[in-house]
Amino acid sequence: MKVEEIFFREMYHQICLLTGAGVVDAINLRDVFDFPPDEKLDGFLTYAYIDGATFTFEILAGARLNGERVKIFPASYKKSVKLKRSQVDDAELKILTAEYSVAFRDRIQMINDRIAVDAAKVETRFIKNLDDFRHPNYPDDVAVYFFSANHKPELLWVRCVSVDENILTGELLNEPRSDLNVHAGDKIKFGVAQINGQNILIHLPTEENSLA
Repeated sequence: MKVEEIFFREMYHQICLLTGAGVVDAINLRDVFDFPPDEKLDGFLTYAYIDGATFTFEILAGARLNGERVKIFPASYKKSVKLKRSQVDDAELKILTAEYSVAFRDRIQMINDRIAVDAAKVETRFIKNLDDFRHPNYPDDVAVYFFSANHKPELLWVRCVSVDENILTGELLNEPRSDLNVHAGDKIKFGVAQINGQNILIHLPTEENSLA
């Protein structure tokens, strides 16, 4: 399947083989290897994770395909080459079996240590009720409606921070067009509501940012 056809959680913290769509040609192999392989590569073995806010594939090794077998050429530990999901949407992706993770256990641990985030944020990544509202390239970011009696509803991006029962906390990423008494960078509360039979995410005003 192509990357664009796969939901982020299926790839999250998995070893993924990326091939096709000019993936190899788009990379300077000297940025990946101390000594580039003599053989022609068909793709890369990568580790998929969220880097800050961006869904990312970090190259672990080059790959040469022979039927169902994958010959690997480990990348340099001194070099880190990342591919944003948006860069490889057209690439073919195959999630490899756990046996491949053994060879890269130390490298993966280094990556996980580097990108460690609060457990509260990680919890929000597994809330299925948010999935319809997530940005495909930034899975922590969800589209939230802001309602006010005096203004038209606005749909704004909010970055998930934590969840307490059914109430979520997030950081507002956009500056509202209207005066909604909230601003980009503010921490806001939001949750799932049903309007006209359809689930949406709505801002839940607090006393500090109650909408007039």
